[in-house]
Amino acid sequence: MKKIILSFVFAFIAIASFAQVPYFAGTAGDGNLYGYTSLKTRPGTDNSMETYTTFQYGIGDYTAVGTDIYTGPSSAYWGFLVRGGYKVNQYFGVGAQATPSFDLHDNFKFSYFTGALYMNGAITKDGNLFWCSNTWWGVNRGTENSITNWEYLGYAIGVKNGDYITPMVGMSHDWKFKANTDMMAGFYYTHKMWNFYAWGSDFFSQNAKPRIVVGIDFKLPTKK
Repeated sequence: MKKIILSFVFAFIAIASFAQVPYFAGTAGDGNLYGYTSLKTRPGTDNSMETYTTFQYGIGDYTAVGTDIYTGPSSAYWGFLVRGGYKVNQYFGVGAQATPSFDLHDNFKFSYFTGALYMNGAITKDGNLFWCSNTWWGVNRGTENSITNWEYLGYAIGVKNGDYITPMVGMSHDWKFKANTDMMAGFYYTHKMWNFYAWGSDFFSQNAKPRIVVGIDFKLPTKK
């Protein structure tokens, strides 16, 4: 199984530089611990390594609280988040998240606030074909605020032992379409409580080389 997962990840990186991993409306669920960590890089660019890690704990079926840490070549930020989500039916779910973040290199001063709106749902009755939308609102200290949207289509493909591989394609754009629209693509491999991600974006950016993301997440029950 490990060889299969690693083969998918490395094959994807070798053939494409397709990186915003999609977020879904649902929360971790009551008493569950959710964790996600990723490594982001721009091949061919010096000092481009970034990391992102979050841990979230479900309080009730529709709410979670947690923390996250982002690091870049010369920056590090620690955030605290609250998240809610509700599945109306299989065709539509909606969630929201609020995260103030603080600069670990500047006496823990407030640096930026991130608000997010998550929506997703099935397109086909079996749920294998689905859509997903993420809207991010950034309020930044000392620089311009932003609103950006990501839209995706995905299709879950069953493989042996109940595992799934889910390729997704999408686009991102400024809320007012003031800059180039960017395409992205990737997949995640699901094995029991684990998901393994390979992603990429910034194909059409005029200011940056394409970015690749590899990541892993899990959801663990903490209540017996």
